[in-house]
Amino acid sequence: MQQLQLIIDQDSQLLNELVSTVRSPTLSRSAKLAEIGRILAHFDLPIEAPRVTGQLWSATELGKELGVSAQAIGRLANQHQLKRPAFGEYRLDQAANSRKQVQTFYYNQLGRHRLESILTARTVHHGNSSRSSSQPYSGPAHHNENA
Repeated sequence: MQQLQLIIDQDSQLLNELVSTVRSPTLSRSAKLAEIGRILAHFDLPIEAPRVTGQLWSATELGKELGVSAQAIGRLANQHQLKRPAFGEYRLDQAANSRKQVQTFYYNQLGRHRLESILTARTVHHGNSSRSSSQPYSGPAHHNENA
């Protein structure tokens, strides 16, 4: 009888973990599926591993490819509200210089494309000027009443 109660208590604890995982506001969909699979494995159910659809990139990876810092990628993403499900997902990750787990946003193909477009537009905007490069700047224009 005690062994049966122990099994019931363990199953109850696992089901509580399952509910907590599903309701977690911090875990990405992929992380939830992985954790659900781990919990359900205790019940000897045939569960397939979650499949990631599409490639995801961190700010560090995108920054290296696009020639800017990871911080610049993060600032642009925040300014343009790109840290949303349409552009990627949050995942728990290991902090670079500690043992802490941190939430990191990973960009999907649409997020990557949007960041590339923003960076291209900024480069074009900042690279062009209103005056021709063949005409030197001669200071402010003055109105000459004698002309």
